[in-house]
Amino acid sequence: MTDPNRFSALAAPGVRALRPYEPGKPESELGRELGISDIAKLASNENPLGPSPKAQAALAEALGTLHRYPDGGAFELKARLAAHHGVAPERITLGNGSNEVIELVIRTFVTPADSVVFAEHAFIVYKLAAQAHGVRGVEVKARDYGHDLAAMRAAVDATTRVVFIANPNNPTG
Repeated sequence: MTDPNRFSALAAPGVRALRPYEPGKPESELGRELGISDIAKLASNENPLGPSPKAQAALAEALGTLHRYPDGGAFELKARLAAHHGVAPERITLGNGSNEVIELVIRTFVTPADSVVFAEHAFIVYKLAAQAHGVRGVEVKARDYGHDLAAMRAAVDATTRVVFIANPNNPTG
């Protein structure tokens, strides 16, 4: 089992002053600001078809407990994920979408003296999160719109703290 304190020792300075990821504005707020009502929000990976019937059923089941705070550590979810994937629960990190987890990884393990490596045409948040935190992002040229893993390995140097490899890649699939 891995010592969780070992990972804490790798945290970048200032990690205690972190702010949560802020998603795009809701349609209602945007409508009020711009004085419009016909809005088709296409950002934030939102589903224009609405929530799935399974999500609606889960919400209906949870209505009776909405007056309670959820388990911030997500014990049950982590336990089920850990059992399914054959890993220890403490090796699982959850977030409010992939953006938050990517930001958390960079904020926690990378300093401005370090770099991160990612592929051209990869998820734009790798580049944006690195830039936002003053971290050098090393974008490796794509091969046939996919990751060139040999070139990515060659781009790793003594300053590299994280290599982002998306599978499946967004937006190229």
